[in-house]
Amino acid sequence: MDINVLAFLVPAGIVSCFLPLSDASSFLVLYLVTSVYFSGVMVRLMLVLAPAACILSGIALSEAFGVLTRSMKFQRPTLDDGSFTAGDGSSDTPTNSEMGLKEKTSKKNRKKDKESEGSSPVDHRTEEKLLVLPCGPSAVGIMLLTILSGFYVIHCVWAAAEAYSAPSIVLTSRSHDGFHVFDDFREAYGWLRHNTDADDKVASWWDYGYQTTAMANRTVIVDNNTWNNTHIATVGTAMASPEKVAWEIFNSLDVKYVLVIFGGLIGYPSDDINKFLWMVRIGGGVFPQIKEADYLKDGNYRVDAHSTPTMLNSLMYKLCYYRFVETDGKGFDRVRRYEIGKKHFKLTHFEEVFTTHHWLVRIYKLKPQKNRVRGKLKFKSSLKASFMRKTGGKKSPWK
Repeated sequence: MDINVLAFLVPAGIVSCFLPLSDASSFLVLYLVTSVYFSGVMVRLMLVLAPAACILSGIALSEAFGVLTRSMKFQRPTLDDGSFTAGDGSSDTPTNSEMGLKEKTSKKNRKKDKESEGSSPVDHRTEEKLLVLPCGPSAVGIMLLTILSGFYVIHCVWAAAEAYSAPSIVLTSRSHDGFHVFDDFREAYGWLRHNTDADDKVASWWDYGYQTTAMANRTVIVDNNTWNNTHIATVGTAMASPEKVAWEIFNSLDVKYVLVIFGGLIGYPSDDINKFLWMVRIGGGVFPQIKEADYLKDGNYRVDAHSTPTMLNSLMYKLCYYRFVETDGKGFDRVRRYEIGKKHFKLTHFEEVFTTHHWLVRIYKLKPQKNRVRGKLKFKSSLKASFMRKTGGKKSPWK
């Protein structure tokens, strides 16, 4: 959709660059091949491909218009150079003045005339006539190319207005009952700004790093400047790990809150469950304990009853689907189009602190380590006190 009709014009432009091949045309072809490769690896580099595609498409259109207009030009009736006849009072015998002018012609001009005799303009014109098309098809071709260019301009205006001008913070959708606005991102970032401390760190996937920093004014672990692959792999490993292991990883990073994007309730396809495969792959590329095969069932990432235990016990699954069954009683995911596998579970090391109106953004807080250890110590001290009362204060002979 981005380059539209340029996908068909670029190959024609490549052919034009080879006829003839020069340093400038070689640079254009090399630029196009390099940008196509890297834009295929990373879709954001489509910005690099766009100038090359426009230049080569312009060359193709220029060559096409040149051939078509030249065809219409040679179809017009022209008068032969030898058809002119002498008028009244004219004679074929040159006058004295004309003879004098011919004698004054320099030797240099004579030499040029001799060199030009080898390439007659008649021969060049005949060679051009071999490249022409009939007048009717040429006119139709010019009209079609003009209409195509006009429609491409309309497409570019539409794409700029709809695809590239719409904010990614506020989502909109149309349905049979009207126009809907989803303001969950702004709602979540506003909650973080007003309900967390200024030095609290927020962990999320790198896609939302800049938004969190700008709108919530909170420090993030990874952001859209994806230069540090190790940090991204660490966050991906935490999201793909069991709850306890994830808590230890986030606690080592001094993280206080974890933010996840979940679109299963409203049908938002670009949520973290659909991006989870990249968390597993990037995390497994740095930390070998993360193996992608542990999360796959029949070659797919599934979250239904046929999902793998590793997937169902991952932190990402738990943070996205925690209390999800309470919405409709079935836990039906509108993006994946099936009921989730693990519906009833509790969180041990994380607590839910905020969920937006449409469940699009969910925020969890790490439980402090002291609260969890204090419960264990209290339980052990109560057992020890009861044992001492029963034994009369005597120590156990087994210790």
